[in-house]
Amino acid sequence: MYRGGHAGFNALLYAPFVPLVARTWSLELAILGAVIAVAVANLPDIDQPLPWLNHRGPTHTLWFAILIGIVAGIGTALVVSPTRSVFIFGCVVGTASILAHLAGDIVTPMGLTPLSPLTHKHVTLNWFKSKNSYINRVVLLVGTAALSISLIVTLSHSL
Repeated sequence: MYRGGHAGFNALLYAPFVPLVARTWSLELAILGAVIAVAVANLPDIDQPLPWLNHRGPTHTLWFAILIGIVAGIGTALVVSPTRSVFIFGCVVGTASILAHLAGDIVTPMGLTPLSPLTHKHVTLNWFKSKNSYINRVVLLVGTAALSISLIVTLSHSL
């Protein structure tokens, strides 16, 4: 997937959790979770302009997802509340957001090696090319609509 597709996919996957997080913890945390999910959607692709990193290499692994999850957990705890549950929430959203990026890349012919360096098993479902503009646009639009509706509904119930 390309940038828009990844952002839309993360928005789509986080949308159902907005009301649940708002009801369980707070509206502030639900919104922050949405920001994290969309903000880190394209983080694994920081390897593209870096000649010393292979594209879909170290930044496209489970280990990178866990690292970003820990960073997101620390950031969430610093911004919202330094409690264990808020830290864990940030970790889960950060890790899941990177894993969603990986899922978006596994469906392309290029695939990835998500458990490298433990195993060099290449994984691809080969459903469509990353540059498929139709898929990227549809996923972006559907994800944006789903997250927007979820946020509007949640906000209207909290007023």
